[in-house]
Amino acid sequence: MKYLYFLLLITVFFIYLLIKKINLSVNILKNLLIGLYYVAFKASFYKNKSECIKNGITPVLNSINIKVNKFGLSENNLPTLYVVNHQSYLDSLIMKLLKPEIYTIAKSHVANDFSFIKNFSKNILDNWGVILYEMGNKESGKIVRKLIKENIESGKSILIYPEGTAHAYEGLKHFYKGSFEVAYENNLLIQPVTIKYLSDITWGEKVSYSKDYNLDILKNIRKCEENGNNEVNVTFHPIINTGKFDNADHLMKYVKFIITDEFVNQHNYKI
Repeated sequence: MKYLYFLLLITVFFIYLLIKKINLSVNILKNLLIGLYYVAFKASFYKNKSECIKNGITPVLNSINIKVNKFGLSENNLPTLYVVNHQSYLDSLIMKLLKPEIYTIAKSHVANDFSFIKNFSKNILDNWGVILYEMGNKESGKIVRKLIKENIESGKSILIYPEGTAHAYEGLKHFYKGSFEVAYENNLLIQPVTIKYLSDITWGEKVSYSKDYNLDILKNIRKCEENGNNEVNVTFHPIINTGKFDNADHLMKYVKFIITDEFVNQHNYKI
């Protein structure tokens, strides 16, 4: 049954490639398939999901010449809210490589859809550590706060991007306060993380000088492959005790300052 499941996975993958007519190299396609095997198949049956996630991500990042440089306090095993700036779709791959046990919260119709394809997708998301909630709910903000609180208090760590979406240029943008309010009100630990791309492979919201590979994921992948080396600095800052701040706004501004300072100055400190 396991092998039939993976055969179906491969079939769906290649049908998708044919439909999209993706013009990617054989090396990238091969490593995407390896990644899919570990994340979608092996992680479904293997007890150590974190190892499967890392084994799936590593060849994918290697195939597009991503070299991750890790700095700061990365050895944190406490239930923590990881607050990260957002410059690319690659951010999540990089964070899962370094912290495969972290969870993310996402809204999706998949949460309450029980069709075969949706359950197939949900299985992959479960292996990846995505906590789903129903789209279209007017109380979604409250739901997310509740999920952050409950999951961290149960021993899990949650990854959030307070900017809400990726921005390829112009540094850090507006931070949304909701996650800081729940952290402050419940005395949850926060660890700021700064991600800085050292080559022009960022991806996100369109600005006047965006290039095509800053907007299109497939073109971005090809750009990464064309570059000989794409270094990414990831700095894990000291863990913050949220109870020591005046209020959630004070906490949010401090976290943003910490992330921004490293983004601009690149101290690359080691702990």
